[in-house]
Amino acid sequence: MRRRDGTSALFTAYSVDRYDKSAFPTEQVYGDTDGAELRLITCGGDFDRGSGQYRDNVVVYARLTRS
Repeated sequence: MRRRDGTSALFTAYSVDRYDKSAFPTEQVYGDTDGAELRLITCGGDFDRGSGQYRDNVVVYARLTRS
């Protein structure tokens, strides 16, 4: 998708980490960064049939590399 000014933003993933939901690093994931960054957060790890949920979260960290 193009921006309103006709340019595109390119983000490059630099890290993928998995965290137990009970130890999710909220500040690290949602805190301020020095530049434009994205976080993709999804479920991962073992599936707990009792709760119907995955035990972990997977976070992909990406930073703006070109615009």
